Amino acid sequence: MARSTRRFQAPDEPAPFFEGFSPETFKFLHGLKKNNNKEWFEQHRDDYELYLRNPSKALAETIGQYFRNNRMPVVGNAKVSLFRINRDIRFSPDKSPYKTHIGLVFPFEGSKKEEWCGYYLSFEPAKTGKGMTVFAGGGVYMPLPPHLKRIRAKIAKEYEELNKIVRSPKFKKIYPDGLTGESLKRIPQGYSEDHPAANYLKMKSILFGVDLTEKDLLTERLPEIVGERFKAALPIIEFLGQA
Repeated sequence: MARSTRRFQAPDEPAPFFEGFSPETFKFLHGLKKNNNKEWFEQHRDDYELYLRNPSKALAETIGQYFRNNRMPVVGNAKVSLFRINRDIRFSPDKSPYKTHIGLVFPFEGSKKEEWCGYYLSFEPAKTGKGMTVFAGGGVYMPLPPHLKRIRAKIAKEYEELNKIVRSPKFKKIYPDGLTGESLKRIPQGYSEDHPAANYLKMKSILFGVDLTEKDLLTERLPEIVGERFKAALPIIEFLGQA
C-alpha cells in the first residue's frame, strides 16, 4: 500500500466561549480614562488582557457563530472585529495614547475596506463618571463619493423597498428612530427636491442604532442580545451592502 503524503493537521481550536464582561472591565476602563498614559497602562496590562482583550475576542467569535447559525452574510471574529486600543495620535491635538471607547465591527460579507457596510458594537465609561454607555447599530458611515453615489442611485431606484424595510414592525420595534445620519441641506445634484426618497438621498451617512445597558455587558447572553438586534436590521445591511 502506498504511504499517504498528506500531513497530519490538528483540529482547529474551539472558539473561546464568551462568559460576559465583568465589573473589573469597567473598573479598568474608568481607570484608563482618568490615567490615560503609558505608565499606568503598563502597570495594568494584565487587567487589560484578562478583563477586556480576552473577553472581547470571545465576544467577537461568539457573535460570528450567531451569524453563521442564522445564515447571516456578516463576518465576526477576533481578527476582523477588534480594534487596537492604541490611538493614532499623529495628526490629533489629543495625545492620549489609548482608546477608552471600545468598538467591535462586523462587516457585510464581501464589502471592501473602503466601502465598509455592517454592524457596530461599542461601550465606554459614561460621561457622568459612573457606569457604561453601550450602543449597538450599523449601516454605512461617511462613504467615499463613488460608494455614496451608488448608494443614492440604488435608493432612488428602489426607495419603495427601502421604505418597506424601515417601516416593517420588526425593524421599528428595535430601531424606533429609523435611519439617521448627517444630511445635506439640499438634494444632491441630479435628483429632484420632490423625489419621494429625498430625505434618504440627502444623507451622507445612513445609520441605525439602539442603546444597550451595562447589565447586558455582564451577561453571557450578550452575543444573543446583540445578534437579535442585528438580525432585525439585516434587510438594511443587505440593501446597502449590495449597492
